[in-house]
Amino acid sequence: MNVKSIIFFAVVILGAFGLISMVVTEPGALLRMILIYVLLAAAIYGIYRFIMSRRGNAQEQSAYKKAVRQSKKKYQPAKPSKATKVRKIQPSAQKKPAKKASAARLNGPKLTVIEGKKGKKKKRMTL
Repeated sequence: MNVKSIIFFAVVILGAFGLISMVVTEPGALLRMILIYVLLAAAIYGIYRFIMSRRGNAQEQSAYKKAVRQSKKKYQPAKPSKATKVRKIQPSAQKKPAKKASAARLNGPKLTVIEGKKGKKKKRMTL
């Protein structure tokens, strides 16, 4: 094991020990601490949402939300109606589509060689 994993496990074990000792000795203090953390997280989230909602133009936001709804509607898979019944074909009767190689793949890629200036050497400074 490397040093980082040993330190990580030591911190986890000490945290678990502290949590268990707090539950045994002062469960009310533990609940109060958890409540404070939850309220603090909710306050930070509320401030973040307030700032983000005030940011930007209302017209842009409504246009963006409309585009998101249209995109979800367009790319959402169609749900089959319950009224129509689809007859399933037996697996043995199903025909597997034959794989056809495209003409481009059979003939290979169309590559063109471009001649460069390989023979011409660069001027180098000599000392």
